[in-house]
Amino acid sequence: MWPRIGPVPTYSILYIAGLISHFIVGYHITKKLGLRHRVWIVAGICYMVGMTFGAKVLYDIYSGQFDLKALFGINHYLKGGLWGGLLAYLVLAVPMVLILSKKSSEALDLVGLSIPIPWIFAKLGCFFNGCCYGKASSLPWAIVFPEGARGASSGIPLHPTQIYEILVVVCILAVFRFLKYERWRGTMLPWFLVLYGLGRAVTEFFRGDVEHRLSISGFTLSQVFCFVSAGVSIITLLLVRRSVNNVHWTKR
Repeated sequence: MWPRIGPVPTYSILYIAGLISHFIVGYHITKKLGLRHRVWIVAGICYMVGMTFGAKVLYDIYSGQFDLKALFGINHYLKGGLWGGLLAYLVLAVPMVLILSKKSSEALDLVGLSIPIPWIFAKLGCFFNGCCYGKASSLPWAIVFPEGARGASSGIPLHPTQIYEILVVVCILAVFRFLKYERWRGTMLPWFLVLYGLGRAVTEFFRGDVEHRLSISGFTLSQVFCFVSAGVSIITLLLVRRSVNNVHWTKR
């Protein structure tokens, strides 16, 4: 692992790469779905704001150290500590793209389809940084972080939870690749929330940095959000499938 590349934290480099990749990926998806460029630009801005300012605000509230004045200082962000970036992005992006586009189904698909690749960059940043680390493990694929890793204890084999989450995202990309878009138009965001929500909830059980985090009935707050979003999204997909089947039956 390389916590720093020269004087620059590796996490920052990969996190910024993720923000840039969202604009690139979003541009290509926008063209493919026939959306206006303003929808792509606003979605990209929402991702950038959600993954930085939004994630920092949520982390500060979550950790009980919210300071409005500190949010306007660059040093506050350099200290690390981000949580709930995807939640902030969705809260910002979903209403904005719906307002800006008459093609609501495609606009929502843009929000969901543009997440996976940037998220891989974010999780690689966590991996090289040593944050979001796993519990101690004796499995053959356990990893040992070096001195200087943020959070993770050095010299102790740990579950590579960052890699687990990347594998979840790779599976999501595979599902997106094989879904018949015409049949599932407008459901890419629910598909993402189902797959990522369940996958992330499972990886949380292997996380080693959750002991001091808020829990509800033994589940972390992240797991609660994941289970709720996955459950709502499953219902949405079932309703869409039922609607499509009813249309097919009527045509017969």
